[in-house]
Amino acid sequence: MLQCSPTPSAPVLSDVGVKYAVQKFNGSFMKQDVYRLPGSPQVDAAWDALGVDYRAGVIDYNEGLRSGLTPAHVQRADKYGGGFFVNVEGMHHLHCLNLVRKALFYNYEYYKKLGTHAFQNDDPIAQLHVSHCLDTVRQVLMCNVDTGVLGQVWYNKEHPAAFPDFNTRHKCKNYDGIRRWAEMRQEPPQETLPEDYMKVATSDDVLLETP
Repeated sequence: MLQCSPTPSAPVLSDVGVKYAVQKFNGSFMKQDVYRLPGSPQVDAAWDALGVDYRAGVIDYNEGLRSGLTPAHVQRADKYGGGFFVNVEGMHHLHCLNLVRKALFYNYEYYKKLGTHAFQNDDPIAQLHVSHCLDTVRQVLMCNVDTGVLGQVWYNKEHPAAFPDFNTRHKCKNYDGIRRWAEMRQEPPQETLPEDYMKVATSDDVLLETP
C-alpha cells in the first residue's frame, strides 16, 4: 500500500536529497502577504514562481517502477527515450491550492473574466476542478496532520485579549531544491511535441472509464 510519504526510491529524493530547516510560519491575521491579496498580475507572478503550473517531466522507466508506477502508466515513446511522464505531487497540491484561491468569492470574477486555465471551462466543469482540488488538499492535510499545538498570545495593551499564536516554528523540507528539480525536468510545451511522442496505449493500459 502506498503511504502519504514518498517512497524511498522516488527520484527527487536521490537527485535532490531532502534537507530540513526550522522555519517560522507567517501566521499574521491582519497583515497580508502577496499570496493572500486579491487577484492581480503581481499576485499571480508570486504564485507562478512557486512552480504551480510546471509541465510534466519524464523519469526513467525503472525509476518509475521503483516510485510506485506501473507499466500501464503513460510513457514517452521509446524512439524519444522512453520513461514515464510525472509531476512532483507536492507541487500539484500547491497548484490545487492556487486554484482554490482563484475561486474565492473575492477573486472569482477577476479570474473568470481573464478566462484562462480552469476558467476557460463552463461553470459546472470549473466547479468539478475546484472541488477536486479542495478535496485533494483536505486529504493531504489529514494524511500529514500537523501534531504541533497553537498557543495563545495577548494583544491590545489597553484592553488585553487572547488570540491564537499562528506564528509557529516548523521543521520544513527544502522546497526550492525540489522546485528546481521539477523545473529542470519539464518537457517542452505539448503543442510543440511530435504527434507520436507518447507511447501508444493498449486496451490493458486503460485503467479509468472516466477521469
